[in-house]
Amino acid sequence: MVLSPLTVVLLSGVVGMGVAFLVWLHRDRPGAGPLAVFVVAASLWAVTYGIELAVPGLATMERLVQVQLTLSVIIPVAWLVTVIEYTGHPHWLTQRRTALLLVEPAVFVTLVWSNHAHELIWSGHGTQSVSASSVALAPAYEVMYWGHMSYILLLILAGGVLLLRMLFRSNQVFQGQGIALLLAIAVPTVVQSLFVLGALPTPFNPTSLGYVASGAVLSVAILRGQLLDVAPVTRELGREAIFTEMDDLVIIVDDERRIVDVNAAATALFDGDQDALLGRSLPHTVPALAEAVPGPGERTQTETTLEHEGSVRYYDVRVIPLYRAYGVVSGHLISLRDITERRQREQRLDVLNRLLRHDIRNEMNVVKGNADLLRDTADADERERLDRIISTVDDIVDRSNKIGRVTEALETEQHSPTALQRLLESVVSDARDRRPDVAITLTCEDDLWIQGGPSILIALEELVENAVEHQATDGGPVEVEITATRTDGTPGVRVAVHDNGPGITDHEREVIRSGTETPLKHGSGVGLWLVNWIVRNLGGRMSFPDTAEPGTTVELQLPAAEPAHATDEPATAGSENAD
Repeated sequence: MVLSPLTVVLLSGVVGMGVAFLVWLHRDRPGAGPLAVFVVAASLWAVTYGIELAVPGLATMERLVQVQLTLSVIIPVAWLVTVIEYTGHPHWLTQRRTALLLVEPAVFVTLVWSNHAHELIWSGHGTQSVSASSVALAPAYEVMYWGHMSYILLLILAGGVLLLRMLFRSNQVFQGQGIALLLAIAVPTVVQSLFVLGALPTPFNPTSLGYVASGAVLSVAILRGQLLDVAPVTRELGREAIFTEMDDLVIIVDDERRIVDVNAAATALFDGDQDALLGRSLPHTVPALAEAVPGPGERTQTETTLEHEGSVRYYDVRVIPLYRAYGVVSGHLISLRDITERRQREQRLDVLNRLLRHDIRNEMNVVKGNADLLRDTADADERERLDRIISTVDDIVDRSNKIGRVTEALETEQHSPTALQRLLESVVSDARDRRPDVAITLTCEDDLWIQGGPSILIALEELVENAVEHQATDGGPVEVEITATRTDGTPGVRVAVHDNGPGITDHEREVIRSGTETPLKHGSGVGLWLVNWIVRNLGGRMSFPDTAEPGTTVELQLPAAEPAHATDEPATAGSENAD
């Protein structure tokens, strides 16, 4: 069955109305309103053309042509507004710009309905046969019509540029949506242009068929591609909100280091409001900051100090290049994070660290030396008190040394693949030498490697030392079990150290888990704190799993690593050694 031209255009109108209904269901989405206007105008155009093919009177045909030309004015404007809202630039449509946008359509519509007086839109009143039962008006278009066609193409070109910019910056979902919108206007526009230029070998105006194709494209995009449910405007608004509301200072400069945009937080660096800064030279405005900006195409991260209104602040400065088409650098984005409080805290910690590691240790050595001298001439009761003083001083010096070792290791170490079995065997060997009365068992799976540095050796030594120093709960010999295995389901290594001592109190475990101490809630030592710091620095974690056996189990989850060298000899088979 072959459809007549009249049937085709009427069907295109029905399809278009269906698409318009789908769009209307999403009327709360960005761009849905103007898109519905676009589709309704296109559908009415198709229906009007169908009526023109059906009526015989010349005067009626002319009125219908005037209606079609009026509807053709709505379509490109509505499509451009759809694209503007869809891509997240509705603020561009100010009242003045909207009025300028509508000047040409208003003039064109006025000329269309007064064409009999001047014939600037079309001339002639002839008809031509479209089919055996249909005829259509065959106007000869004049200069104002071609001017209007140029304006239509200009609007479509402007919207196309916006969509293309979005396509190059978007993911696959938004790219599909953008292509759908481009096709929705490109197909009928090309068809219409070819028809009015006489490039099509048919008297039938296929513009309506172009809108049928557009309706099909938009239907698929709406029903399957979430055209109006997931729009890039939300992402653009989110990016704009981040830029505007973030606490970090953000400055954008062009390739000549002129300020082209700043966020609200960055205006505190300058004397003047946000708009007054645009176009000012960064080297003349903030010379210290301009020195941190590298050459074109380079990125950098550094720290700098800036003074404003008598206050000196420290900033972490990150500079990244901004590129336009073909990799041409158009400027730099400069972000500044205020690290003044962090720097001051680090300085305080450095002073306390030096005080603990050097000053207090040296003073404790003086105390211990004088206590040793007094002990030689003291009686038995005084010697007992002096021994307690010396023991306490040794504990303080030992803690100071531990903290010093960990601090130096964390500040300087580089993480690299480390054979776990060799580390554990070294730790166990040293522990057995110090405490030959303790039964230490080591079980390690074959070829276990972890990502670590010298600090992990300190952590393992501390765990084993804590385990062997405690007394057994049953009064028997102290037993320590060390197990190293691969963790199930994760790319990590599990190291568990179990002893049969009195265990760790609940409040001590809670202090380690929470990572904070208070005057009413604090730990009794620094050993587990040091282990926790080291493990977290490696990207692992420490826990205290419950076991049916008496005593304490401390478990470390450490990141696994590939062997450092393929030629390294594999570690010996898992062993079970008891002292």
